Amino acid sequence: MNKIQQHFEDGFEGALKERDNSERRIGAELKFPLVNPDGSAVDYPTIERLWRFLIEHGWQPVKDSAGGKLIGATKPGEQNDTVASCETGYCKTEFSLSHVPDLHRLEEEIDELSLELKPFVEEENVHFLGYGIQPLTPPGQDLLMKKSRTSVWDKVFASNEHIPEEHGDDFHLFTINSASHVHVSVERDEAIPLVNVLNGFCPAQIALTAHSNVWRGELDSNYKCVAEKFWDWWMPEEGRVGMPEKAFENLKNYVEIISDFQPVYVKRDGKPVVLTDYDGFAEYFEEEQATGQSIDGDEVEVEPKNKDIDLHGTCYWYNARLSHYYTVENRLNDQQPPGELHSIAAITLGLSAVMDEAHEEIKQYSWDTLRDAREEACRRAMEGEVAGLNLADFAAVMLRLARKGLEKRARGEEKYLEKLEDRLQKQRCPADEVEEVFKKSGIEGLVKKRGLHCTGSA
Repeated sequence: MNKIQQHFEDGFEGALKERDNSERRIGAELKFPLVNPDGSAVDYPTIERLWRFLIEHGWQPVKDSAGGKLIGATKPGEQNDTVASCETGYCKTEFSLSHVPDLHRLEEEIDELSLELKPFVEEENVHFLGYGIQPLTPPGQDLLMKKSRTSVWDKVFASNEHIPEEHGDDFHLFTINSASHVHVSVERDEAIPLVNVLNGFCPAQIALTAHSNVWRGELDSNYKCVAEKFWDWWMPEEGRVGMPEKAFENLKNYVEIISDFQPVYVKRDGKPVVLTDYDGFAEYFEEEQATGQSIDGDEVEVEPKNKDIDLHGTCYWYNARLSHYYTVENRLNDQQPPGELHSIAAITLGLSAVMDEAHEEIKQYSWDTLRDAREEACRRAMEGEVAGLNLADFAAVMLRLARKGLEKRARGEEKYLEKLEDRLQKQRCPADEVEEVFKKSGIEGLVKKRGLHCTGSA
């Protein structure tokens, strides 16, 4: 356990040294459904053409470590690379933007990306949606992006509670959800406080940003934020998804908890080795020589290595967690409408600047109440209330703190909260507008309303 914790501490120290003047930086992972005009998922050859298009325009190819297959493209950024890829589903594109020092530069990055994608959108007659879920095509194994990472999950966490066996496994729910994730650079002593703050404000974030209520061609009758529920449906009892069961006491406590999670896999020679014989990662890591299985089911001996700790860090899915880049990752929110793609970064960055005050606010409620409020927010967004916690009021508190934090940074970034503040004033999340559009104009109307403009302003 001490070796695992030391690895985390060394990781934060190394990340701090790489930052210019220890300045906080922010990075966005923007995921978009890529759809045809009728809202259906594009076919896989369209994705292959996307990679070739980017490479023809100066990006470098990214190939899967296991088979050498082209799976994305990358180009240099200010501090790290911008990476274009597909996540679990091939029709769920992801653009991980290079980390930047402020929200103005993030907006520029988004605009630059939009301009780059414009010719592809026009040539292919397709649409990147600023929306949190594939609206028409149902989830299933036929949408799976086949690469080394996606080959292991049904071998470790197999279930068919929500997807019929003939269409795959419940893991394949994640072929259609699209989110807006944010990374914030932190010093070691800031990491756990910010994780707790972002997890604690989960209900407020969902209440403002819920945006995945039309899927499989229908309006969901129960949830405004369907995509967040996928985690609960996939893994209802594991305690490694959604909001953690308790706030973390410190880094040591965080490491202890995640080290108890069952390990999933490690990589050797670019290929996954699945670990099924160990109840916890710490148990595996303490072995001098461990045993796993290749994807073909053959027994493989592996020597635990420090890089396995970082990979394990991608195999639990708290709404906010420490990333293997030694940032804090806010990974909760649905993708947002066109023109508002920077809003999640604004919340995250603002709260990071007032962590102490934000922590005092969430301490007013029991953690169990906040966890219950997350469920209520997925259902009813700002209309919800749990045990005296009114979600609209809670969202107002969070936005006030985020604005205070951005004002404290004194860079004029608070303007990026205005769209969220407008939602609060109207008591409407993006899912409310989607419901109206869908009832009036169907899926095609939703695609038209949520398609990224790709004309210079995403």
